[in-house]
Amino acid sequence: MKHGSTLSFVMWLFGILTLLVCGPLALGQVRPPEAFLGHKVGEDYKLARYKTICEYFRHVADHSTRVNVRDLGATTEGRRMILAEITEEATPATLGQAMARQKMVADPRRIRDKQQEQELVETTKVVILVSCNLHSTEIASSQMAMELLHDLATQTSAEVTEILRRTIVVLIPSANPDGLDKVVDWYERSLGKPWEGAGMPWLYHTYAGHDNNRDWFMLNLQETRLITRVLYKEWLPEIVYDIHQMGSGGARLFVPPFFDPKNPNIHPLNDHMMLIIGGHMSAALTKAGKTGVVNSAMYDNWWQGGFRTTVYRHNMTGILTEAASVNIASPIFQRKSELRGATRGMAGYGIATNFPDPWPGGWWRLRDIVEYEKIACMSLFTLAARYHDMFKSNVIRQARDAMEQGPSEPPCAWLVPPDQRDLRTAVEMLRVLHATGVEVHQAQTDFTADGVPYPAQTFVLYCKQPYRSHLNDMLERQEYPNRSAYPGGPPEAPYDIAGWTLPLQMGVRVVSVNQPFKCQAKKLGTIPLPPGRIVEAPQPDGYLVRAGANDNYRLMNRLFAAGVPVRRITAPAQWKAVAGDVPAGSLLIPDVNGLQSAGPKLLNGISCVLTGIPSRPGNTERTLRNVSPPRLGLYQPWTANMDEGWTRLVLDNFEFRYTSVHNAEIRAGDLRKRYDCLVLPSASSSSIVNGAAVDTTEPQYVGGIGAEGIIAMQNFVSEGGTLVCIDGSCNFPIDHFRIPVRNALRAKEAKEFFCPGSLLRVWIDRQHPVGYGMPEWGSAYFTRSQAFEVTEKPKKPDADPRSPETRFPVHVVGRYSDTVLLESGWIRAGECIADKPAVVEVRYGGGRIILLGFRIQHRGQAHGTFALLFNAILSSTMDE
Repeated sequence: MKHGSTLSFVMWLFGILTLLVCGPLALGQVRPPEAFLGHKVGEDYKLARYKTICEYFRHVADHSTRVNVRDLGATTEGRRMILAEITEEATPATLGQAMARQKMVADPRRIRDKQQEQELVETTKVVILVSCNLHSTEIASSQMAMELLHDLATQTSAEVTEILRRTIVVLIPSANPDGLDKVVDWYERSLGKPWEGAGMPWLYHTYAGHDNNRDWFMLNLQETRLITRVLYKEWLPEIVYDIHQMGSGGARLFVPPFFDPKNPNIHPLNDHMMLIIGGHMSAALTKAGKTGVVNSAMYDNWWQGGFRTTVYRHNMTGILTEAASVNIASPIFQRKSELRGATRGMAGYGIATNFPDPWPGGWWRLRDIVEYEKIACMSLFTLAARYHDMFKSNVIRQARDAMEQGPSEPPCAWLVPPDQRDLRTAVEMLRVLHATGVEVHQAQTDFTADGVPYPAQTFVLYCKQPYRSHLNDMLERQEYPNRSAYPGGPPEAPYDIAGWTLPLQMGVRVVSVNQPFKCQAKKLGTIPLPPGRIVEAPQPDGYLVRAGANDNYRLMNRLFAAGVPVRRITAPAQWKAVAGDVPAGSLLIPDVNGLQSAGPKLLNGISCVLTGIPSRPGNTERTLRNVSPPRLGLYQPWTANMDEGWTRLVLDNFEFRYTSVHNAEIRAGDLRKRYDCLVLPSASSSSIVNGAAVDTTEPQYVGGIGAEGIIAMQNFVSEGGTLVCIDGSCNFPIDHFRIPVRNALRAKEAKEFFCPGSLLRVWIDRQHPVGYGMPEWGSAYFTRSQAFEVTEKPKKPDADPRSPETRFPVHVVGRYSDTVLLESGWIRAGECIADKPAVVEVRYGGGRIILLGFRIQHRGQAHGTFALLFNAILSSTMDE
């Protein structure tokens, strides 16, 4: 045989062996990323946009049967989110079969017997979901994903062969495609400037910015919903790996395990698996010569709502790594003397048990991050393949433990009765739980639980279900441990929040049941919203909509858009003879013909009940106040303010029309000619006035409203406008308007008062227009928020007429409780704010300032206090 023929035979034989061992692969056709991009992945100053990354993923899928690329749907701004499914044979048929078997592993009720369980453990592949670039400025993982995909699609090493044979890797190259492109665009604009790699003046997620990693139980964001479907309805992975970056001042990479405290709803098996995975990653990195890896520091295992934290409650092992950042793609140089420790678990920058090999300093590049992250990924995949049976059986064990604890450990169920103040909001809460895999039943007949009777249609959430941990974690009240930075020292702040109880945030009444009970209940496949309807009356003299439901505000905004007049009822007692109990703030739609002309679209997707009123006694006319569409402005600073983004999301969801108002427009003055109401999202007084500093961003985005803006805002309110301030921005009028209100917490240090991300009990004046439709007692989301002191108006006849107390009358609309204050989370020295005003209205010239001292729209979750914001806005155009 000739030399050429021999070589051809050897190559043919090698190809056949590769097909047998690794599955079909079109060798030589998959281009490496550097050939596709024209530069090496992670090269200094070079970044691929999302479109290019998608094109590369599809190129690999087109040339390798190990890879299937799937379109998940549109992002907030209309880009297509994709993922890659990677295994030895990634055909639709094999992937579909794998998904079906995953559902059996996740729910032991589907497993027939021990023999089938053993077969599932031994033969079903471990599914690992890897999410890259959720935080868009943490950009390395989106670039690394291309190299990782290429290696898994083309390599024939024993390591890759084992990974492909025993696992399915689900790879999301960017969990925020919109933000990836925004960051790349801004970075390229910033090159060579003093603010290179920093200073982007807008959020990298349209609504949430960095808070897009706080939405994983609430599902407010489109991207979260798309990936949640993959997590709990499609793949149900054993392992979820969320790749992030952190500040650059200390360790080079954080790996699990996490810092204390530990949430008791997380199964101990999960904690052990995190320790094993983190140890394996650390060893692989050290073997590869990568230094500066730390564990058991900074990031805790308490909070709920993050990508990796929510999956814990679903029997999945959630992994987080955080790499030291560069200036997006620009390298940085750091001396060892400049490196520091962290506040928790890493007191200094030196050798420690959890930090055995510190990085010595030097140049740090995007390529370094890419290499660290890729080594961590391959370590995880190898471990999952090698200990395949352990990962599979652990999921079954956690789900089975949840099923066994359900009826034996209280609560055995949670009930959501149908007689809610706001049934639509209660159903929205149930729909969120259902979307995250929680099973929801509905009673078909009346029943009794814990000795209390409940009607048919009550929603029943049994705790005997695989995701019991998530169900309980959402509905129970959190008790965060009382932790100090050191014995006798100030409080040790949690990584994020201390409490999040969803029924309290949303204003939904739920009941925990401790004893087993009998109930004829139907499991719901879908949970439809309550339909809106019109209850007709003979020759109606208008239609009444009772206050209390958030949907009323959607209805009002649709009526405004249709030109149908709306009035609010201010004195309910005079309506009792006509319509029974009518809360203050209820709506009257007097234009019967206009309502009918608006058509059925008016109630499309709305759960309001419009009740026809046959006649109105004459004495009710003086109880009505006209409300017109407010000309609303929402302040949008050039500092990428997340609270502004969440406020926009809430306003958009409830169909408010508004204009984003920037510094230059405020400085220009004459605001009253254009606006009835201006809303300031939570921001410090100094950031509103001073904004971004010179050389931290482009010149047109430098500065705040300045002295001119302060005067313009004062004039706006004096001339009849309404200024609504949320949480931190309340300090702006306190500092600059000389109103008789002070922040009771302004000068207090953490050791004197501390309350991080918790729910506090608050009283609301329901007869005041800002309190319309609210319960007398509600739950306020307090996240290092505000409490006020009001200077009383002098009673002496010779009081100074120019004093703030005389010129600017104050009405307290809400107060923090002086008895039971903390409802969920953690507070120290609660007596500092007990009975203090939380919501205040100040009359200022011809207008008003409304101070909402807590986070009334917290991350789009606090539905129970949305009405305070909506009422404050609508009061700007309501007749006196």
